[in-house]
Amino acid sequence: MSTPGGVWQQEEVVTGFIDERRKLIPLFDVQEDLTRRLITRGGRDVRRFVDVGAGDGGFAELLLDLYPESSGVLVDFSEPMLAAARERLAGKPGRWEIAKADLASPDWLRMLPEGERFDAIVSRLAIHHVPDERKRALYAEAFELLERGGIFLNWEHVETAGLAEGLFDEFFRERMIEAEQEREHPRPAEEVVRSYDDATDDDILRDPESQCAWLREIGFEKVDVYFKLPGLAIFGGRRPEGD
Repeated sequence: MSTPGGVWQQEEVVTGFIDERRKLIPLFDVQEDLTRRLITRGGRDVRRFVDVGAGDGGFAELLLDLYPESSGVLVDFSEPMLAAARERLAGKPGRWEIAKADLASPDWLRMLPEGERFDAIVSRLAIHHVPDERKRALYAEAFELLERGGIFLNWEHVETAGLAEGLFDEFFRERMIEAEQEREHPRPAEEVVRSYDDATDDDILRDPESQCAWLREIGFEKVDVYFKLPGLAIFGGRRPEGD
């Protein structure tokens, strides 16, 4: 059986996504600005954080820039992504560390500093690669890792139904073809579409409302879906200060 998200071990897939991300994901800048505002609201101080499924380190960089005294742990299993993260964060030495681990298993916890708790745990476009049962377990693991009052924020690819079912895939394929045409030696459109379909074959999507229900059951408070488009959502919550 293939590893969930295993396609992201392929360097050409990783490079293409990183290069075109802001073009491919609708309202990317809007979502990024919203995450900044959610994280910093109320004067929240973040000293230590974990980026779960950190990819090329984009979300971690956002936090490191927001909090110049902070440091973080980047968890991912894709070596091409981690290589990109090392390059991206090279100008911030001593403020980040990499934990190479697969989120499909709770063994990733053993890669973290023993006994440490964190002010924030974030994730971007990563957890949808694991089965629903494992998603819920990951959220419970995140809860236990947080300091009291710490936040969990997931910027995620999610299931969409109703009139918008399949709309995200249609948009993404169109944007991939447009981006490909701007390259010096563009691939045929059918090859571009096939590469997207191959990359999404093992996605296991779930609607954000169900995932928020899991967060509440685990014990998170102030849980909500803070942003939603067909196929995309930002949701999360906070560990209570007095639990």
